[in-house]
Amino acid sequence: MRVLVIEDNAELREYLRLALEMQDYQVLTAEHGRAALAYLNGHPVEAVITDLFMPEMDGIETVAALRKQFPEIRVIAMSGRPGVDYLAVARELGVKHTLRKPFEITELLAALKDGG
Repeated sequence: MRVLVIEDNAELREYLRLALEMQDYQVLTAEHGRAALAYLNGHPVEAVITDLFMPEMDGIETVAALRKQFPEIRVIAMSGRPGVDYLAVARELGVKHTLRKPFEITELLAALKDGG
C-alpha cells in the first residue's frame, strides 16, 4: 500500500516513514498540506496520514481538500494539540481514524489495516 505522511516535524515524519517501511508500506512524505496536494495530482496513494497543525496549510484545510479532490483516499488524522478537539472536527469531515499524539505505532498500523 502507498501511504503519504504529512507532518511538519521532520523527526516525527522520518520516524513514521521508517516505521511504516519496516511494515512493507511504500511511504511518501510532505511537510505540509499544500505540498501534499500538489504531489497527489500525479502520484496516487491509498492512504494519507496527516497532522492537523502545520504551516502553509493546516490539517483541517488539507482534510477538506482531500475529501473534495480525492474522495477515494483514506485519511488518518493525528494531533497532539491540547484544548479544542480538532480531531473531532476531522471526524466531522469524514476521517474515520484519528490518533492523539503521542500514539503507539501499533495504533497507526491498526488504523491503516482497518481499510475504512
